[in-house]
Amino acid sequence: MRIVFCDNVLIDQARADAPFDLQPHLGLLSLSAVAREHGHTATLFDPSLALHRQQLRLDETFYRRLAWALLDEEPEALGLTTLGCNLICTAKVAGHVKRQRPHLPILLGGPHATILHRELLRHFDAFDIVVRGEAEAVLPALLDRTCVGDLSGTSGLSYRVGDKVVSTPDTPEFTDLAELPFPAYDLYPIAELGLRSLRVEAGRGCPFSCTFCSTASFFGRRYRLKSSEQLVSELDHLHQIYGISDFALTHDMFTVNKHKVRQFCETVAGRGYTWSCSARMDCVDRDLLATMYESGCRAIYYGVETGSARMQKISRKHLDLGLVHPTLDFTNSLGMKSTVSLITGYPEETSEDQDATLDLLGECMERSPDLVNLQLHLLTPEPGTALHDKYGANLAYDGYISDFNFPTLEPDDSRVMSDHPQLFMNHHYYPTVLARSRHLFVDRAFPLLYALGHPLLRRMLQDFDGRLSSLVHELRTFADAASAPLPDGPLLVDFVRHTWGAAHPICSAARFLVLGEQLRAKTLAESADYASGPVPSCRLSPSAGLLCDTHDVPSLLADLQASHAASATPLTAPDRNLLLFVDSAFPDRVRTFDIDGIALEFVAWLAAPRSSEELSHWLSHHDDQHGSLRSFASDLCRLGVLLDTTEPARASQSDRSFV
Repeated sequence: MRIVFCDNVLIDQARADAPFDLQPHLGLLSLSAVAREHGHTATLFDPSLALHRQQLRLDETFYRRLAWALLDEEPEALGLTTLGCNLICTAKVAGHVKRQRPHLPILLGGPHATILHRELLRHFDAFDIVVRGEAEAVLPALLDRTCVGDLSGTSGLSYRVGDKVVSTPDTPEFTDLAELPFPAYDLYPIAELGLRSLRVEAGRGCPFSCTFCSTASFFGRRYRLKSSEQLVSELDHLHQIYGISDFALTHDMFTVNKHKVRQFCETVAGRGYTWSCSARMDCVDRDLLATMYESGCRAIYYGVETGSARMQKISRKHLDLGLVHPTLDFTNSLGMKSTVSLITGYPEETSEDQDATLDLLGECMERSPDLVNLQLHLLTPEPGTALHDKYGANLAYDGYISDFNFPTLEPDDSRVMSDHPQLFMNHHYYPTVLARSRHLFVDRAFPLLYALGHPLLRRMLQDFDGRLSSLVHELRTFADAASAPLPDGPLLVDFVRHTWGAAHPICSAARFLVLGEQLRAKTLAESADYASGPVPSCRLSPSAGLLCDTHDVPSLLADLQASHAASATPLTAPDRNLLLFVDSAFPDRVRTFDIDGIALEFVAWLAAPRSSEELSHWLSHHDDQHGSLRSFASDLCRLGVLLDTTEPARASQSDRSFV
């Protein structure tokens, strides 16, 4: 049988430069390998990759076009996986496929489907079978029996018989992960994408019982880690085939068994690989961290989840917050980068609890962004959790799209989700002690502020007693006065101008950084339009923007980064005009040009699209006898700052080096 597996569509709304997750789905790679091992043909389709290639567009046609693309693969069975954050996408695509091919078996798996299998089959006719739990043990028999239409006797399945949903007994979890074949990485275009790092499954299961997390509901509480020999053998294979030397080891709690981690470190040491992992701060110590670093570990994800000791108990995270700064300091001292992730929006969270979380994030900004990456997420209801058991009957819907939630595309998406709160709970929210508006404001405010970077935020926080919560409160007061329920870049700039004054270097830096983020987002949003639609003959690229009457912000930020002393900000007059440009070769970097005089007038004139005739006339009228303005325009064209369809040739990468 030919089965086509379709990956999730994961969109990180907080990342304008790289919103699509271009990594193979490890579960589907494992299932594909199992299917092949038993004589079936497996194909992997990644919608995120199709979006990245601009083969699909994230608009009202997306579901239909994705369904057509899947059918073009000529499946005899279609295997879908889903998370709660994108269930609406999975359900809609399945519906479009079923309308085109009514007799094509559509299989559904994943954590959300496993927990809500009965409800999904009752409400969505497009799904024929839900495969519950870890599907590797079930898949061979399922594919064999799907051919003959008899599913009886196969464990781990839910399906319809007439109007009744039938569920066979659960399948035991894999106790020995060595039984699994090597994942089918060859189904993903690793070389084509030029991937320099790959995710590798390190193990499964979580022994902890946090109230907000559903990991244990799917993978179980038994902590399982691949043997060091098996795991390193997989790394060796990926290195030999693809030249990959950097790996992200996926396991929510990699370091629970320190003895097994030490065994892995001993086995992988000396190979020249670098790797990252996730860990609890109370499941590492100095000796283990040092051993991990020596064997190649260069980054650790720490889920702290809340800066409030009270909420640590209520959420059953039970982390000693006194470990946070010493653990970060030692991790960073070794040369390893830390990611610290926290959550706001708990039902029981008070103003004091939320302030403690924000202030912990602010304290972490004392470190260099090269050492610490900070995240703040809005709590998402998950099935199979203690929070859902307690508050799930009172879910509410307001259509808000948080960082990982899939956007609404078809006209009835919102209605479908609001009508089925127990299925689309990730798009809903629990009743909370704090007003929902406050949680939403903080959810939008943090990434806006964080995009300003640690050095500038440290300087700003000095004027708020070092407390990020005080800065956020002042920003919200300003937004309320402006009748703005949620903050955005322009509001943040207005707030900074109001708080520090238009001539203050902090204002220049904020304007510079906000404009840079807007240019990155605009570049991404409009790139598909340029590929498919008409382009005016001459106009500024969406990756370029003009910032007038400002300070020398790059030098200012470099000084703040180097000195770590925000009080040294010089109060000089803003006397610069900067042209900002996001280079497609380095989308995380904003380049600047100092411009004035006729060049400034020229760039301002190009803010509106111009015809080639208008451009030629303007240059002829304003250029000097040396042709310096034409030379400037040519440089802008070669760099992609000025889009000119009359010049098809584009600069090579080497042409960009002089910027």
